[in-house]
Amino acid sequence: MINKYRDSGAFTLIELLIVLVIIIIGAVISAPRVTTGIDTAKFKNAVSEVVTYLRDTHLEAILEKKDITVFVDYKKNIFKRDGDQLFSIPPLIILNPLAIDDNQTQYTFYNNGRGTGPMVEFIGHNERKATVYVDMISGLAKYNLN
Repeated sequence: MINKYRDSGAFTLIELLIVLVIIIIGAVISAPRVTTGIDTAKFKNAVSEVVTYLRDTHLEAILEKKDITVFVDYKKNIFKRDGDQLFSIPPLIILNPLAIDDNQTQYTFYNNGRGTGPMVEFIGHNERKATVYVDMISGLAKYNLN
């Protein structure tokens, strides 16, 4: 009896299983890198929100021609401006009270465009760190990823 499927050029079940195993191994290896990249992007976005808040405060001080102070509350993980305006720090990051610069716990933005404040360290998942500070001359808030 002649096997009519012998030279058909089709894939065998074993060949298909080997290809499937190779694809699964590749997916398992690359999955942690993808999730780490997503976590890093979320951390950068959260720190960027803090910097944007401080920059908005800087701009408001210039436009309203008044000094504005932002207090850092390490226990509640918030920034509190003059009056009762609060900014809750995104839940993906927390303030590191061990990294207080000169025990200063407030940012001050002056009506002439300058600003002062502590270097505040934020900690995210997987020991990611970022330092937020205000440039004294320009008054702009900036951050460095550590």
